Amino acid sequence: MHRTDIPKRSEKLPNYQTHKHTLYGKQEGLCNGCQTQFPFRNMTVDHIVPRNHGGTDAVDNLQLLCGACNSTKGTRTQAELLTKLKGQGII
Repeated sequence: MHRTDIPKRSEKLPNYQTHKHTLYGKQEGLCNGCQTQFPFRNMTVDHIVPRNHGGTDAVDNLQLLCGACNSTKGTRTQAELLTKLKGQGII
């Protein structure tokens, strides 16, 4: 028996994900938080101004962060992330 009602996996990414390669080149592989070099696969697309603070998916509001910085940032702004990283002695 062959089911035809199973939804197919969508390969469509959110618009901002399509900018990951561009951002990686622009940032020269550096996390925009801790300024550490990471492989492309370890970087995550992040909103500089989070969407819940009125930020958009426009490329000028996007950056790449390593997993640790993205987790630390959460829904904070970029300025709040940098303040936190400075307080922790990371930057």
